[in-house]
Amino acid sequence: MPSPARRGTLDDYLAAAEIMTIPVMAEQEWDSIRRQAGWQLTRRFCTLRNLLVHGIRFTSDAMGFAWGGIYRTLFVSAIVTTSYRNEGHFRSGERIRGTNDFFVGNFALPRSGANVREIVQLINLRHHVAGVCRPEEGDRVRVIDVYEAEFAYVATAFIESIRRGLALCGLPADSRQGRDLAWPICVVLYQVAGLAGLTRMPRDLAAHERFRDAFDQHLRDRPPSPRVRRMAQEIARRIVPITSCYSAETVAAHVARHIDPETREYLFPGGKIPANLEPERIEWQRRQAPEGRTSGIERRSQDRRAIWERPDVAALHRAYRDAILGNASDEVNDRLIGAILLYALDSGTAAEPLGRRSIDLAAGQPLIRQGESLGEMYVVLSATTPLVVLHATDAAAEPRQVATLAAPTVLGEIGMWRGQPAVATVLSREPNQLDVIVIDRARFEELKEESGFRAATAAEVQRRLALNSALVGTLLDDTAARTGDPRLASIAQLFRFLTGDSHVALDAVIDLPAEATPAECVDALRRQVDDAIRAGLPPDLERYLGNVVATIG
Repeated sequence: MPSPARRGTLDDYLAAAEIMTIPVMAEQEWDSIRRQAGWQLTRRFCTLRNLLVHGIRFTSDAMGFAWGGIYRTLFVSAIVTTSYRNEGHFRSGERIRGTNDFFVGNFALPRSGANVREIVQLINLRHHVAGVCRPEEGDRVRVIDVYEAEFAYVATAFIESIRRGLALCGLPADSRQGRDLAWPICVVLYQVAGLAGLTRMPRDLAAHERFRDAFDQHLRDRPPSPRVRRMAQEIARRIVPITSCYSAETVAAHVARHIDPETREYLFPGGKIPANLEPERIEWQRRQAPEGRTSGIERRSQDRRAIWERPDVAALHRAYRDAILGNASDEVNDRLIGAILLYALDSGTAAEPLGRRSIDLAAGQPLIRQGESLGEMYVVLSATTPLVVLHATDAAAEPRQVATLAAPTVLGEIGMWRGQPAVATVLSREPNQLDVIVIDRARFEELKEESGFRAATAAEVQRRLALNSALVGTLLDDTAARTGDPRLASIAQLFRFLTGDSHVALDAVIDLPAEATPAECVDALRRQVDDAIRAGLPPDLERYLGNVVATIG
């Protein structure tokens, strides 16, 4: 009998009796467990080796092993492709510093404090924009079922890398004392993952180890494709100078000590470390202000809280929450507005506020006119009546209404990005007053190089492609299987990758460099679709793929 289809949840790896809901802990209970675990880790990492290498900052070695867990997760194709596809709003420095602030902040600072609440709010915004979590009440999120096991494995990888470090410091993982310390570490890290959307965890240490072994075997049975492995290696090369800096080691020493042998060979084959990485680490270390373990985390959170309260950012945040409430089933605008909100937050306190304007439209007056060049893009925060989208073609005498848009929504960003005239007209059937954030051409040229803005544009392309993704994907798969056409198989994988399927293997993609950016993936999809249409396709597939090309400008 064939095995049941994998669901991506913990149930694929553990029996129901071995899984439990992550418990809600009172502040006092949480503080007791994290302080006990922290003290035990500090004591165990206080070794002669670490005192000689690090002096009084000997816990840097523990941080190094924690970062080793991050590298282990690069075996997970969904994590790699999500990070790579969304690299716009996960620049390496911010990505690693944000991860550091999240884990260290939750481990070292009071959970009920304003700094930790802000850090959790920010990381949950990032995870929702990345598409692995869905919002719930307030600013909380819940991991999407298909990513549950992979999400849990992030905590698992941290835990097991720290246990490996403890073993090298003289506390074997299978000793009584080693196991006594391992479970509090599990509780702390699964609890922290729970703040970021995980709702279930292994019931005890034995269940944790069974999940670890089953998931590791799954990764070995289904290794990443060569293309995904190259993506993982690129991510590792970008972040290892930073994690080495946090670990107070050279790049070579950090890789050799803190990354397990299997992961090390996967990411740095033959132990070859590019020569430019150590100078990058030195430069990163030079630019870092000397600060205590938590003082920098608190300072960055306090700076961001001031940005959250800025009028333009507060308005974007309200629009983001309104988009979530209005589009709970399909997330039409919320991830896009969330990405723009991330840009504003990541730009820092010195950045100019985003422009805001009130626009009065008469009945029938276009905000955007088909065929005209766009000079602005808009985040429509509110409107007194919905907007409509009209599209004119040579085959029809009158423009056809193709959509109705309620605020909040974003307009004009694809045309601005590609420098193309508007493909549709946006107007109001009735007199309308719009409250909008406006990004003009000069600001656009500045913003399009910034991480959050690139992510917003990529997210909107994904949204537009996804409108017919189920139908187009099925047609592509069936036609590629029937014809054996490698270009159609390539188009099918690119299509699924760009519409948010992080599990796509990317092993059939052709005519695309291994290091291609997400924007280059969009261009490759357009080019391959054009070639396939010229070569001849079934009418239904040609029509739908033609719409894809038109949609992405």
